[in-house]
Amino acid sequence: MRVILLTFVFAMLHVATAQSAEPIVVLTFGSNRADYESMSDQYSSHPMRQNPDEFKKHEVLEAETLGHIMTEYYGGSGLNMAFVQIAILQFNRSAFVRGNPNFLYAGKTLHLPSVNQIRALITREKLGNRNASEKGNRNEIFFFGG
Repeated sequence: MRVILLTFVFAMLHVATAQSAEPIVVLTFGSNRADYESMSDQYSSHPMRQNPDEFKKHEVLEAETLGHIMTEYYGGSGLNMAFVQIAILQFNRSAFVRGNPNFLYAGKTLHLPSVNQIRALITREKLGNRNASEKGNRNEIFFFGG
């Protein structure tokens, strides 16, 4: 009798455990990849996206804001401007009053980081360790937004 009771309890626990399992979500690339390519084409002509290793230098003018500078160099690139602002601040601490991105010193020269420098800063990765295939296509997923 105990064996039957233990078997019944074990079977009920097994069913309860199987029902409470979380679903697994699998994302795959399919035929809709062509649609994604057409959406990303609007950003592909931006100079920072065409050459992701290209960085710029900019001398801060009087009454110029970081927002103006970011719009001039990164506007239309599809990059998230919050990440761009953090990267510029990290690369140019001495150009800002007490590290505040709202207050720039006029006359300072800013290092405007490349797309790869921004990505490396965010992921804490060294630029030499990029994961690329022979064709130059990267095997990562990038999130760009604005």
